[in-house]
Amino acid sequence: MKDVDTLIELIRDRRIPEALNMLNASPTLATSHSDRAGQLHGASPLHWAAHHNAVELCERLIELGANVNDSAGDWWLTPLAWAADAGSAEAVDLLLRRGADVNQDAIVGTTALHAAAMGGSTRGARDPEAYRRTAEILIACGADVSRPARGDRRQTPLDDALANNNDAVAAVLRKHAARVSK
Repeated sequence: MKDVDTLIELIRDRRIPEALNMLNASPTLATSHSDRAGQLHGASPLHWAAHHNAVELCERLIELGANVNDSAGDWWLTPLAWAADAGSAEAVDLLLRRGADVNQDAIVGTTALHAAAMGGSTRGARDPEAYRRTAEILIACGADVSRPARGDRRQTPLDDALANNNDAVAAVLRKHAARVSK
């Protein structure tokens, strides 16, 4: 049997049909986690599939027992936050429909909405519309638009959107009466 890191590499390389074949041949991989050292330690195939908006693969992983509220990762922790960080609106929608906790801690007291507000590595510039849709979905499902993060900064999602010049998400948050921290 191949290991979970091989499956994750297929997902990262966007080789989704091959990933599905591997998963179907080894269903226990759906609940496995990477042991590789580094920032992405603890990630599951669902974390990666959600990040890459591979909805069909996410659905299959969940069918095989993947936990939508899995927080074993060392990075954004939850599959929902990984999806929000990438502006993967369809994966966010699926995870929420399948029971993901919209306000679950994603890391240091932040949530998936904070992740969408930060806009990933491009600060939302890669696809502002995807981040806007992601924020709207999260809010429609009950995300706390003004939740402060734990820690010294206590930033809200609006603080994060403004700090990252993620104007599309900032506009959504303002529309929903989000506040900045004091």
